[in-house]
Amino acid sequence: MSAEKLFLTRYNRYQKLEKRYAKSFDRISNLRFFIFLTGAGLTILCSFLGTPTQALSVFIFFLVVFLVLVHKHSKVEQELNTVRAMLEIQRRYLSRIDGTWVSFNDCGLEFVDGNHPYTYDLDIFGPKSLFQWISVAKTVLGRNHLKTLLADPTKNLNTIKMRQNAVRELTTKLEFCQKLECHGLLVDEVSRDTGGLISYAEESSSLSRVIRIVRFFPLVTILAFVLAISGWGLPVEVPIVLLTLQLLLYFAGYQKIASDLGRVYSFQKSLGVFRNMLLLIESEQFKDDYLSTLKSELYNQAEPASAGMKRLERISDAIDLRYNPIFYFIFNLFLFWDFHCAVYLERWKAQNGNRIRAWFETIGAFEALTSLSVISHIHPEWSFPELQNQGMKIVARDLGHPLIHPKKCVRNDIDIDNYSCIITGSNMSGKSTFLRAIGMNLVLAYAGTAVCARKFRCSIMDVFTSMVIRDDLINGISTFYAELTRINMILKEADKGRPMLYLIDEIFRGTNSLDRIAGAQVVLRELSKKNVIGLISTHDFELCDLEKDRGLNFRNYHFEEQYIQGRIEFDYKLRSGRCTTSNARYLMNMVGIHIP
Repeated sequence: MSAEKLFLTRYNRYQKLEKRYAKSFDRISNLRFFIFLTGAGLTILCSFLGTPTQALSVFIFFLVVFLVLVHKHSKVEQELNTVRAMLEIQRRYLSRIDGTWVSFNDCGLEFVDGNHPYTYDLDIFGPKSLFQWISVAKTVLGRNHLKTLLADPTKNLNTIKMRQNAVRELTTKLEFCQKLECHGLLVDEVSRDTGGLISYAEESSSLSRVIRIVRFFPLVTILAFVLAISGWGLPVEVPIVLLTLQLLLYFAGYQKIASDLGRVYSFQKSLGVFRNMLLLIESEQFKDDYLSTLKSELYNQAEPASAGMKRLERISDAIDLRYNPIFYFIFNLFLFWDFHCAVYLERWKAQNGNRIRAWFETIGAFEALTSLSVISHIHPEWSFPELQNQGMKIVARDLGHPLIHPKKCVRNDIDIDNYSCIITGSNMSGKSTFLRAIGMNLVLAYAGTAVCARKFRCSIMDVFTSMVIRDDLINGISTFYAELTRINMILKEADKGRPMLYLIDEIFRGTNSLDRIAGAQVVLRELSKKNVIGLISTHDFELCDLEKDRGLNFRNYHFEEQYIQGRIEFDYKLRSGRCTTSNARYLMNMVGIHIP
């Protein structure tokens, strides 16, 4: 079954479930309203025509039925929201397949960095980016984990293979991956930064011993009222004085606990989602060692992480009483409710405060890995790359750009082994796209996921690019100077002696042809001496002469076009040798600039 057919089948299944749950939701809602009206009517009728006992019995019966329906209605609503979230997930997977994914809201815009060695030039973050295409992470830590894997992964061969194996197993666990994403979709607050909650949990205890003791003071007041009312000779003024003192104690102590209660309560809506995420991970069986190790982080004390999160959720629910003014006043005046919540919160912090960071990190790591597995879910034919520590090599068969729709994507073979490529070709022939295809597939390879190729083998190298050059009017930096700065960065990195791949598109385009060619020759000769490899696209055929210098290790490749019945057509196929054609005048004529 093709990926498109698989997700279309799942979409149709959840669409049917959504209709069924929607009908059940409406039916229970109407029945609940009917029971309310009927119960109220019969209770009033019995109070006039029957006895008080009959009226009370009718009221209790209908109240019980109504509460049962309320509970049932809430359960059906949860199921309906879950089904709708799963339906949305199938729609997003289909969008990734048909190319409409560019409308996804989360494109990792905050991760865009024009000074990064490669992410800006390769469209890793931002609109129409790799992140926008694959990310299913909803938590802040999950998105940060994915950002790190795409922008700054650990490039140790064993670590990359470890991530590969984890992603391979998650590729076979589509249901698990989608349920993890589903939990994140149910509550918008999940996307909030949990740093405040983690910081609170890791802080040392700040609750005073006085509050721990004073919280039992209401028992003394209640006992005094009982003694005064029951005739034991205790003056009624005593419990009144105690109640007044109790009120003063509450206002004095509240200032010390209000901040902590508020910090935890602000996450009240998302704690249940985090608990469900943890429970899902705990319930899943993994064969892969890395995934099993991540899961083990949730079991390093007596109770699993989901149980600890559930207790924090219950405390947060108890704090929620403060937003019901009537009950809040009564419960705090007579029971010191907030003080008890603060004490239970401190107990929870003592038991779990040093663990909660690991819980959220585990959720984030799984979100990042499931995002990487999305690629194999929608493109099972793509291959996992073979990586090696030695040399500087890229061997690819049927290599394509990951973000181009398969029906439009033209695949090419490339075999680079310790040499650099000078790529020439006409405008729009595919030079820049090919450079980005090389770069983006290396990013995917080092992250530990599948690449857009039938076969892909590469060395582990640092990647540096100079492709999208922009001026800076505020700081007075021209396009040419910005490119010089970028090229200089590549030269300095090459001096460090680490394996490196550079991708340079249209070098020194911002200056005249004589200076451009002379400068480009100097840069390429210098890079060749530093024992790095790369690909450079250019319109300057003079650079192709570097191939003749046996001491430089350059090879020429090109793209070309055909003119058929007055139309220009590109096949986007990479060929050996230098380009022999130019289409600039033809394109000028196409847009109305007629060159004789």
